[in-house]
Amino acid sequence: MIVIIPAIDYEKHNAEVNALWSDYSAGKNKRVPMSLACNPRMILLDPSLNDEKYTFEQYFADPEIMAKVQLKFIEYRDTALLYDHIMGAEYIQYGLYPDFQNVFEPNWLGCPIHYHEHNDPGTSPILNDDNKYDYLSTALEPMSGISGKAMQYYEHFLEMKKSGYTYKGKPIEFVYGAGGGSDGPFTNACSLRGATNFCLDLYLDTEYALALMNFITENSIKRIKAFRKATGQPEKLSSMYLADDSIALLSTDDYVRFVLPFHKKLCDELSTGESPSMIHLCGDATRHFAMISRELNVKSFDTGFPVKHGELLRELGSDIQMYGGVHVDILLNGTAEQVEAETKRILEDVKPHSRKFIIKEANNLSPRTPPKNIAAMYEAVKKYGVFAQ
Repeated sequence: MIVIIPAIDYEKHNAEVNALWSDYSAGKNKRVPMSLACNPRMILLDPSLNDEKYTFEQYFADPEIMAKVQLKFIEYRDTALLYDHIMGAEYIQYGLYPDFQNVFEPNWLGCPIHYHEHNDPGTSPILNDDNKYDYLSTALEPMSGISGKAMQYYEHFLEMKKSGYTYKGKPIEFVYGAGGGSDGPFTNACSLRGATNFCLDLYLDTEYALALMNFITENSIKRIKAFRKATGQPEKLSSMYLADDSIALLSTDDYVRFVLPFHKKLCDELSTGESPSMIHLCGDATRHFAMISRELNVKSFDTGFPVKHGELLRELGSDIQMYGGVHVDILLNGTAEQVEAETKRILEDVKPHSRKFIIKEANNLSPRTPPKNIAAMYEAVKKYGVFAQ
């Protein structure tokens, strides 16, 4: 078992966490909750944790390796990273999913994957001025390429669960699929053309730019519907989880003009709208939030950096849920004192405006982040995140 922070009273911690989230759901939480977004790259890119020296290329190529890394990551997260989640080896619930990180959708659309020794994999653009129109007639099968591979891995993990596979004596409790979401039509267009080229397309060849985003949107809808059918889900869910990080490059007027119609199309085709939706946006796209909330019924924002959290909450209102917090570089390279100071600053900025704010890292925890810095952030949350009665 990997235990980095000793002497945690897991039973006491878990009781407090359950009570906090119960109170949060009722709007009666006495302090700001803390969450973290992190994933198996925490293992793959940290030599002190990656004993087998697995690479991302191996991780993507073999479902058995993917399973081993994921299970080790869950053990690390749930015994070493202190925040408001259930912790302790005896309380861990292990699960598996096909994980192709941020290259999944660009690769399905045709962009080649490039592996880097000490960093996440990425993709490169494939559309230039000579072939960009031809691409619009490409026949994309929903379960082709990496999408089909993801379904194969999903079925492999289901078989592992069914067969009674165990890790550290504990079974696989759940398996879920990957491919039910989208990085967003604008972000994917930037991946296919390159961000500079596609931004120029918006103004110099608007008809083509809109045609490419429509092509991406239509095919994303087909793929997501096929994925939902294959995994026994309804074609439309009650709400939509959106992402489109690259809209941080646009003014709000241009977001409305160019991209919003495609976001509406995704929501209309893939959700009933019965429940409010959520959106994840890295970077500072906060100038769009009010428009997005009104037009797409988004009531939950996962923010990036930099963000003026208090000002934003004051603008959007107390009924909006917001995730945001300490920059990942401070958590990775800062001292415990710097982490505490930044955590305190953010908490004092948001507490007067909302009980629905959830503090976390901004944005996606970096591999090699010292657990002691996460613990320092958590202690600061418990100290400075308490609301005035």
